[in-house]
Amino acid sequence: MLREVEKSVLEITQPHYRVKAMASDKSDTFIVLQKAMQLGDPDAFEEALRACFPMQHCAGLCELLADVLLEDWHFRHEDVALAIQDLKCTCAIEALERRASSNPNYLEWDENHALARKCTWALADIGTVEAKQALERLSESETLVVRGFAQKRLDNWDLETARKGN
Repeated sequence: MLREVEKSVLEITQPHYRVKAMASDKSDTFIVLQKAMQLGDPDAFEEALRACFPMQHCAGLCELLADVLLEDWHFRHEDVALAIQDLKCTCAIEALERRASSNPNYLEWDENHALARKCTWALADIGTVEAKQALERLSESETLVVRGFAQKRLDNWDLETARKGN
C-alpha cells in the first residue's frame, strides 16, 4: 500500500517503529492523512496534508478536513481551510463557522484574523444556502474584523457566483 522512497519522506511515529513512506495514490494518501490525525502528529499531518492538495477529492476527505479544522494539536488550520475551500466541502460549513469565531492558541496573536478570513472565503465559495446562512451569522460576530469579513462576502455574493460550488 505504501512505497518506500528516499526523498519527500513522510515519517509517522508509532509506538514501536517508524514507517518511512509516501502514499502512491489517493487512497494511500488519505490513509496516511488519517493516521497522522489519529496520532495527533503535527509534522506528519503537515506532510500528509501537502500530499493531499493535488489529490482533489476522495471519499471521506472533506469530513476528515472538517474534523481536523476544529482540532488544536496541529498548526495547519489555514491550509485546511484552503483545502476545504478548493474542494467546496459542504460538510465543513459548521466547522468553518466555528473556526472563524475562534483562533487556535498558536494564532491568538493574529489581530488580523487571517484564519477567519480564509474560513469566510471558503464559506462563500461553497456557495450553498447553508453557507450563506453561516456567513450571515458571522456578520453579527462580536469580533469586528470577523464581522467585516463575513459582511464583505455577503455583499459580493452575487458578484462571485462563478467561484461557488453550489
